[in-house]
Amino acid sequence: MSDNIELCRMGEGRRLTLPDATVTVLSTGAHAGGAYELFLVEAPRTEPAPLHAEPWAKSYHVLSGRILVRAAATGHELAAGDTITLAPGTVNSFTVLTDAATFLLIAAGTSMGGFFGAVDALGHERPPDETGRILREVADRYGVTLAAEAGAS
Repeated sequence: MSDNIELCRMGEGRRLTLPDATVTVLSTGAHAGGAYELFLVEAPRTEPAPLHAEPWAKSYHVLSGRILVRAAATGHELAAGDTITLAPGTVNSFTVLTDAATFLLIAAGTSMGGFFGAVDALGHERPPDETGRILREVADRYGVTLAAEAGAS
């Protein structure tokens, strides 16, 4: 295999467990000059993550199911084949509207993978108050702002 490519076959890739989804890292961005990362997100219908803003742009491309992406004060319902791109700093979150949804998440730069990895490393054995505190520390480390902290509604 060439050092100039990054190949991820079906079923491969680092799998990360987040509170609202399982994320598979398809491309780390190392072979794209750090321009972007690519993730496969498999999410059940559950409580959405809190509204937040990242310092990087990102795009959702739905493969199956339906999701509602909240971007700023507007909700955008997406179905298979739909794509939405958010500018850096956009307050956002997603909600799965069907039993489950699968989508590609493309993020500018290489920080989102680090953020996802740090959240995955938290595990699920901590009390909720400790998890919340540590999650805020991780968010601060990666420049992710929770909407309540940013004064957004």
